Amino acid sequence: MVQTFLFSAGGLRCAMPLTLIKSVIQMIAMSPAGSAPRSMAGTINLHGRTIPVYAMGELLGMPGHSPRISDMLLIACTGSETIALWIDGIRSVDELLLSSPGEKTGESDVISIPGLVITPAGVVLITDLALFLAHPLEKSGRDALWALRRAEVHPLASEGILQDHNTVNAILNERAAKMLPPEPGSQVSEMTEVLRFQLAYRQFAIEMKFVREVILTGEITPVPGTPDFISGICAARGQIISLVDLRALLEIPEKGLTDLNRVIVITDGKITFGILADNISGAGSVSLDQIAQPHSTELPGSHRYLKGILNQDIFILDAKKILEDPGIIVEDA
Repeated sequence: MVQTFLFSAGGLRCAMPLTLIKSVIQMIAMSPAGSAPRSMAGTINLHGRTIPVYAMGELLGMPGHSPRISDMLLIACTGSETIALWIDGIRSVDELLLSSPGEKTGESDVISIPGLVITPAGVVLITDLALFLAHPLEKSGRDALWALRRAEVHPLASEGILQDHNTVNAILNERAAKMLPPEPGSQVSEMTEVLRFQLAYRQFAIEMKFVREVILTGEITPVPGTPDFISGICAARGQIISLVDLRALLEIPEKGLTDLNRVIVITDGKITFGILADNISGAGSVSLDQIAQPHSTELPGSHRYLKGILNQDIFILDAKKILEDPGIIVEDA
């Protein structure tokens, strides 16, 4: 099993190991690439750094298209450089089962493409980004990927996509301006990378620097005598960790059924435990000066472990405060 970041590109379900992902941002205006390698769509200025942008769909042999405001840029590391992959959108963070040589995927045999693996579920997993970028697809690879695409329903096929060229360009340019380095003498806005997740029909986020991994919920063992917000303990990579139910910790009134089928394992290097979540909704950069204090009407319950709220609907957790609270640690764990 491999912990991966799942996304859509060119109508295909794709994934990359979570360790290769630096951040995810909304599509912004690009500068022309000039004489550039295959499928290099242009460059972006990301906080003062020039980053090459590769059109992921075209790299996979799919038809290209103009930038859409709903598209995303996946900032990743090849090992020697930082690049941006132009993708259609984010799916989730999950564990994937890899195919073995000669194993069937259901539609066809496992295909051999440098840097890629097709999982039994038909997900295109990028295992070696540098190798993939260095080797153009052969016809057999394009045909196999096209067969996978035909079995997919494109999440952005036609509905809800803004088509007006001038309006799209204006939005993309406005976003790009926010990514430029500040003018001399101006106040610098501190940025942080966050992982977003859903819980109890609300959106939360936690700083990526505290996230070790995301795993599927396994067997949870209750621990008698612990607070209501401790759901129990479970094993994660051979380590026994306590599991925190944020609904109880933040005193959020329960509304309907939730899945709680993901565990976000957080750590500060000394303390490690898991936070239960319904699903993972994405990752990206946020400006700390855009985080406002939430009102009681926005999130009923305790605000003790919140940094604040972003865009009036994403609640940013204070992971440092949670990890440093001795009342959350299960001593026997």
